[in-house]
Amino acid sequence: MLKARPDVWDIGAAIEQRLDLNWWRLAHTYRADLVDAGHPCLLWITRGDNRVPSGIWGHGQVLGPASLGTGDPDDPLWLDEVAQNQVRPRIEVELKVLGEPITREQILADPRLSAMEILRVPRIGNPSAVTPEEWSTVCELLP
Repeated sequence: MLKARPDVWDIGAAIEQRLDLNWWRLAHTYRADLVDAGHPCLLWITRGDNRVPSGIWGHGQVLGPASLGTGDPDDPLWLDEVAQNQVRPRIEVELKVLGEPITREQILADPRLSAMEILRVPRIGNPSAVTPEEWSTVCELLP
């Protein structure tokens, strides 16, 4: 699961403008090395922007392995200049943004999803893990 923090990058504006989300940055952890082409992914938006309630906002797949890079210096949606300039693993993705999210509240109310890592450890870096059972359940909830 890929996480978007509205205080770092204006994901609310990206969704409003229907921008293609074709890349994502990861944390410098062993997990970045585990991500590879063909892996499915989900997009989780954290709390912090009233335009986009916290929850799962997209699904798709990873298109290639991670490579190091900074945030695009010409991207006006960056809100945190320090984060923008950090060299971090970056992956190409193909994400389909949902018209309406599977909200954090819906996920907490579903016993099959209420123990997801993103809920238990909300400050975990990108990516967070999703079990096969959780993935199947989320797929049932997707439009």
